[in-house]
Amino acid sequence: MPWPLDVLVNTFHAICEHQGGIKIDVVGDRIVISMRTGVHCRTDFGIQKAALTSGLADERVLSNVLIEFPGEAPRVPDVSILRDGRTGELYSCEDLLAAVEIVSTKHDGYDFTLKEEQYARSGVPAFLVIDPFRGECDLLTHPVDGTYATRELYTYGATIHLRLADGSMIDIPTDTFDRRS
Repeated sequence: MPWPLDVLVNTFHAICEHQGGIKIDVVGDRIVISMRTGVHCRTDFGIQKAALTSGLADERVLSNVLIEFPGEAPRVPDVSILRDGRTGELYSCEDLLAAVEIVSTKHDGYDFTLKEEQYARSGVPAFLVIDPFRGECDLLTHPVDGTYATRELYTYGATIHLRLADGSMIDIPTDTFDRRS
């Protein structure tokens, strides 16, 4: 008899806490394990710093926390920007104003297909995919009927203007983002 998915995910998360430097994400019927590189960590930090510099409260900007999606696999966005006023330690897709994913592998199909579809289907207002291999960032907004109606492409060096559904604005400079080969 196969193990329940939540038991496997919790076991893998416990292993990651012990080992460090590993990220686990559930993608459809797969568990994806990836190493976090220095490029990944510095980019993650740059996003968090931009969000905090914009005036968002610390508790609204989280990195690598489990977000529940009712009826679907949970996600662990690299950076989650939450709505103001939410309470508790359990997070739901309804709490997300923006999810940020940093591509971990060249030719990544998870961030650009599966996660994009799930975030849009679940009504996450903004989804930012940062690709250090291409040196580009895709900002997807306005989810409609399971897809994002708006897509803006930024190249490294530009400043991303991320307007949240609550009216907050986060300017994310990409001029210090490192590339990967």
